Amino acid sequence: MPALQILKGNGEGTVVPLEGERFVLGRNPDCGIVIPVTSVSREHAQILRIQGRFYIEDKQSRNGTYVNNQAINSRTLLKNNDRIRICDFLAAFVETTLALAENDEAEEGTTSTVEATLSQGSNLLLEQQPAEKLRGFLEISANLSRTLELGQLLPRIADNLFQLFRQADRFFLIQSEESDPSRLMPRVVKTRRPHEESNARFSKSIVRRCLETAQAFLSDDATKDDRVQLSQSVVDFRIRSVMCVPLCNAEGKAFGVIQLDTQDRSKKFTQDDLKLLWGVANQAAIALENARMHEETILQEKLKRDLELAQQVQMSFLPRALPELAGYEFGAFYQPAQEVGGDYYGFIPLPEGKLAVVVGDVAGKGVAASLLMAKLSSDTRFSVLTEPDPGKAVMRLNDLLYEFTSQADKFVSLVLAVLDPSKHVVTLVSAGHASPLLYRPGQPLKELLDRRQIGVLLGIMEGYPFDAYSVSLAPGDSLLLYTDGLNEAIDVKGNQFRLEGMQQALHTAGIVTPQALVDRLVAAVQRHSAGRATAFDDLTLAALGRNR
Repeated sequence: MPALQILKGNGEGTVVPLEGERFVLGRNPDCGIVIPVTSVSREHAQILRIQGRFYIEDKQSRNGTYVNNQAINSRTLLKNNDRIRICDFLAAFVETTLALAENDEAEEGTTSTVEATLSQGSNLLLEQQPAEKLRGFLEISANLSRTLELGQLLPRIADNLFQLFRQADRFFLIQSEESDPSRLMPRVVKTRRPHEESNARFSKSIVRRCLETAQAFLSDDATKDDRVQLSQSVVDFRIRSVMCVPLCNAEGKAFGVIQLDTQDRSKKFTQDDLKLLWGVANQAAIALENARMHEETILQEKLKRDLELAQQVQMSFLPRALPELAGYEFGAFYQPAQEVGGDYYGFIPLPEGKLAVVVGDVAGKGVAASLLMAKLSSDTRFSVLTEPDPGKAVMRLNDLLYEFTSQADKFVSLVLAVLDPSKHVVTLVSAGHASPLLYRPGQPLKELLDRRQIGVLLGIMEGYPFDAYSVSLAPGDSLLLYTDGLNEAIDVKGNQFRLEGMQQALHTAGIVTPQALVDRLVAAVQRHSAGRATAFDDLTLAALGRNR
């Protein structure tokens, strides 16, 4: 029986059958549908049954009656899925009965064509189903709940439906691609005769109609159905009776369809079959969504384990303990913005009792930066151990990285400090990196290199010569090397920490160890960045200090 499905307003979600010859909508309590809103007239509009068809007309209401957002001024024929709007009330006209139409051009005299469309909110989906089919439905529901593996679930849906609908020749489960909804992707194609599966095609016009309207579709002869654009697939594969139902998520949006069709004109689907198929489709949609979320969870867990392993591997590239060197103390801090990062620091013992302190920063964050950081770690150690001159060591490191960074459009900033404890002299080389800072108790922080003394970034230019500069350390002096995760850290208002923030954090420090200086700076920058959801960048500090 034709009905109105209330989409918005009093009784939202219910389906009201259109019984009798006249059906009134309005504010009066005795109306067929009562709309208790003062802007609605007492008898606002009426639906009339005339020779088996349904018409709507406005009863000279104050605020008008609209069909598909067009105001009606005269008696208007209602078609399936027409939207009727009265003020804020919205309903859909749904043809839930079979419409029988004579076709004089049928191959065997006079035949009837069954056409039906059901909306998702219908409460008639599983009414009056034969006991055998209901048992089959319950069995399918149980089967769908037994697995979360899509590889097993999808073929199982097809097998179950072939058992439930004996007249079906072909089964399709089709989804639209998330990135391009206009592209239809068959996930399962199954036929009664397996050798036909490779050539089986579905009707795109029927599938798109079902996806766009989120309504089920039934026709007993697609070749003679005016609602279907006659396509080559319909002709070539002699598609006769066809059912297509949407697979909808929790929000009611269709993400795919199930289509069953027959090639034998004597085997036809009924409206009861359509209702039953939609009941199965609802169960299948839930199972598919659960399977998808299960796969996403597994993938996320795998990714989490992989990142945890990558973090462990990356941490193995960093020093496990601070160096021990007579007359000197050291400090360090390392924190990636994500599970892994592109920052690097190292303490590398050199011949003649010298020690190299290195801090580097690969452009970017995350996995890609961490992979280049691993190469930076090994290449740095090789370069400073095989080339005693600090400037030439950085030049060699640059050439080793250039082959890889130039192809990946990546670059690295780095600062090298080579300590000679016998002379209390540190030799500095910077490749596009912020100048090391000298901390001397009672004095402001001092940048030891100016812009003219800072070379180009590593990996930008092959064969670039880097200059080295020396500085002497007095007792109590400390040298700070850091990445831009410190000075460029931003607060909730977007203000950077900058050198001024570092000065403020250390101006009362007095005579302290290098690790204490590092800890003060870390605490200060964390206070500065408090309230931000994520860290702005990787944060790394390394310090050395002369204690006598």
